[in-house]
Amino acid sequence: MKRKLGRPVKIVLEILLLAALVVVFVIVLHPNELRGYLMRVTLNSILGLMVFQFAIHIVGATQWVVLLRQARIRVSPWYVFWSRLSGCAITSLTPSAYFGGEPVRAAMLKNDTMSYRNVFATIAVDKYIELFTKFPVALLGFASLIMLARPSTVLLALSSVFVVFFFALFFFIMVKLFQGGTFIMSMSKLVLRPLTRWRPRVAVKVIRVVRDFTGSVAHIIKSKRAFYLAMSLGILLSVVELFQYAYVLSVLGIYSVPDAAIIFFGHVFLGIFSVIPGNVGSMEGVFLFVFSMLGLGSDRSLVFSVIMRIGQLVMVALGVGNILVSRISRRFLKGADRIRTGA
Repeated sequence: MKRKLGRPVKIVLEILLLAALVVVFVIVLHPNELRGYLMRVTLNSILGLMVFQFAIHIVGATQWVVLLRQARIRVSPWYVFWSRLSGCAITSLTPSAYFGGEPVRAAMLKNDTMSYRNVFATIAVDKYIELFTKFPVALLGFASLIMLARPSTVLLALSSVFVVFFFALFFFIMVKLFQGGTFIMSMSKLVLRPLTRWRPRVAVKVIRVVRDFTGSVAHIIKSKRAFYLAMSLGILLSVVELFQYAYVLSVLGIYSVPDAAIIFFGHVFLGIFSVIPGNVGSMEGVFLFVFSMLGLGSDRSLVFSVIMRIGQLVMVALGVGNILVSRISRRFLKGADRIRTGA
């Protein structure tokens, strides 16, 4: 019988591993060059990064407003912005870079005039547009990365199949959504077939929820004008993110949009398959790999990661702060209502 390591031993091993990684980075990095790149990180460069960060969230909030209006949910764009920012803050702390904060986003926006079903339907369409519109930029970076790697014909063919598969999948889902969502119901019934045989009443309740949710999604995308407007804003959002990467590269003395697209592809690809909360370590590893492949140096990679982390952490702090302030305000208002009504 194998003896399990105790928790203190595991903690010591983790500390030793982190220490070893720090030693490796110290050996690999060039102190003088690293110091020079760190000197480029000034207050003005961070403020420029924050301009891009706010622009990203403003465009994203505008996209969500379009979908909310189509769902007949009229909320102040100000609340939409802060609700989205709070959801994105929680998403940044989850393993995936794209999912996890949706319940928080819905809870922050929800009031007595709307249902959670309609709010989640707008979020579902919003997330689909986010993934779909990131694909062209990621494809550009992927193609550039493949050209730089100069792979064999077999690897190039496999990579092409991978890209075509995902593009066909997104396009197929979009076509099915425009057809009214019957495809989603059919797939849901197929998946729930074992539950239908085992617990038919529970299956009926689940299918009813899926049907109502599908109807809400179908209503949102019923207007092609609103959907294409939201899609255009999603493309604009990806372009702003791409130029944010280009801006951070320019801070480090690299003026290349294609290089920014390749690095952006790495981050997008990582966000889909990441399993580490906050992408801690994994994001830096991807940046290090791509920078090394582009010949940009590991020193620039580390400073680039630091700058991106600063922007991410500032927005996370604002989002979490908004959640705390909102909870305190709601409790205060409830207390005031009880005092006023004498309850």
